[in-house]
Amino acid sequence: MNRPFPKGIRAALIDMDGVLYDSMPYHARAWHQMMSEQGVQTDPDEFYLYEGMTGVATINLIFERELGHSVSKEEAERLYARKAELFVAAGKKLPMKGADRMLRALRRGGLSRVLVTGSAQTSLLDSLRQDYPGAFLPGMRVTALDVTNGKPDPEPYLKGADIAGVTPREAIVVENAPLGVRAGKASGAFTIAVTTGPIPREEFEKEGADMIFGSMDEFADWLEANLPPHPAALLDEIVENLNPATVTLVTDENVERDVLPLFANSSAVARANKVVIPPGEDHKNLESVTEIWNALEATEATRKSLVVNIGGGLITDIGGFAGATFKRGIRVVNVPTTLLGAVDAATGGKTGINFNGLKNEIGAFHIPVEVIISALPLATLSRRELLSGYAEMIKTGLIADASLYLNLLNVEETLDDSRSLENCMKRCVEIKENVVAQDPTEKGLRKILNFGHTAGHAFESLAIERHQPLAHGEAVAHGMLVELILSHMLKGFPSEEIHRYASEVLKPFYPRTGVSCDDIPLLISLMAHDKKNAVAGCPNFTLLEAPGKPIIDCLPEIKDIEAALEIYRDIMG
Repeated sequence: MNRPFPKGIRAALIDMDGVLYDSMPYHARAWHQMMSEQGVQTDPDEFYLYEGMTGVATINLIFERELGHSVSKEEAERLYARKAELFVAAGKKLPMKGADRMLRALRRGGLSRVLVTGSAQTSLLDSLRQDYPGAFLPGMRVTALDVTNGKPDPEPYLKGADIAGVTPREAIVVENAPLGVRAGKASGAFTIAVTTGPIPREEFEKEGADMIFGSMDEFADWLEANLPPHPAALLDEIVENLNPATVTLVTDENVERDVLPLFANSSAVARANKVVIPPGEDHKNLESVTEIWNALEATEATRKSLVVNIGGGLITDIGGFAGATFKRGIRVVNVPTTLLGAVDAATGGKTGINFNGLKNEIGAFHIPVEVIISALPLATLSRRELLSGYAEMIKTGLIADASLYLNLLNVEETLDDSRSLENCMKRCVEIKENVVAQDPTEKGLRKILNFGHTAGHAFESLAIERHQPLAHGEAVAHGMLVELILSHMLKGFPSEEIHRYASEVLKPFYPRTGVSCDDIPLLISLMAHDKKNAVAGCPNFTLLEAPGKPIIDCLPEIKDIEAALEIYRDIMG
């Protein structure tokens, strides 16, 4: 049985013969013929068992077994040269079916790749660049000429991990030979066997292979289904496909310190002109936009250029606004690094800056050409920051996908499983993009995205006035409870779902607002001045008939809002 793929893997150490090339039958025949010329009897299939050993070690093993003596270094080199001659004479060796897919999946997963082979066969080594372009960077290889002890000694894989800049426990080994598996396991790496030759599965099980696949295609299928794409690899693919004239990267000081190391190997980031602004709402202003515009001017950016925003909502808002206005609009790619940014600010095309003390007072709609959604950058976030974004995900499920909402009720499980979290994030983005595509400027359908926000913004403003600020998502989490209560009162939303949301999500995971009876008039006044209201003084709500069934432009009477806030207070205790 295959063991679970470990977390924290950063590199793949990959054998060549039988993994990247369907070359072992040719090696076996060449070895057998060379030995026959020396009068030494062998079985061609036995050479599959010696795969990974150096040529000298293989020659001495057989000579000692059959003739009772080893050979000199010079004689071993002569015999190996003859074997190599026979191997080359057999013609071109074809790449192993599925190996290219495996390498692409590893590359998309952000794993460094190191070739680790017991061969010194220059004919195959020289073919790698042509057959697998970009799969191995210069210097990322270990051959028989680079080690003292070949496989099954762990030296080749220990050296491969060192070249990749990782510990062996941060690497996987990909092998097709039992001795190679033994070497991988001895190095401490997670070792994967692919049975591309005649050796039965049981031999790999005896060596302790952690995972065993029947073909390279089977392994590639597994990688494509189970290895999440790395945001740096995705960014490089996107930039390569867009082929921009110039690339300008916008980020902030915190992201530069905590997240950009994830993009250390990104060619797109390496070529970009970088603009780093201080973090915080105080810097979401015209001065910061001007800094980005100046950077675009300095690189002679054109309308074929690209702005890459790596950061939270502040960065995607301000970088998106700069992209929307420079030369009347250039392309933008967003890489959100917060959960809230990923499911809210980075998608939908709303951009803006603060002005005269008002949030997002100046802005534009500018749809990014791509948004890269990944849970990987979220590792640096606090639990509170994650929960703030999680509220927006719950909102998305409530307005558009009841099954997503039910999954998100398992808060701890989802947050602790990065793969599950990322899948939920992508579903939220898919929903929002579909809504925005139908209503890009919020004339109708897009208003469903405001669920929880009319009351939520009021909670947020009240908390600021008290100098006990709530995060945006925390305020929306409370706003959703108020609006679910209104939904029950006016649209028949099931009361049991209200109590389920309050008991399973809001109370256990979000800070209390401490709202009193005396606060209710102020909250209603704040709702009456919400910027989404079509009629001055009349709070406009999106309400629900049931999870996944929203109704826009609902205008409850003030007495109904008062009653909902009183019920909210009772539920929250």
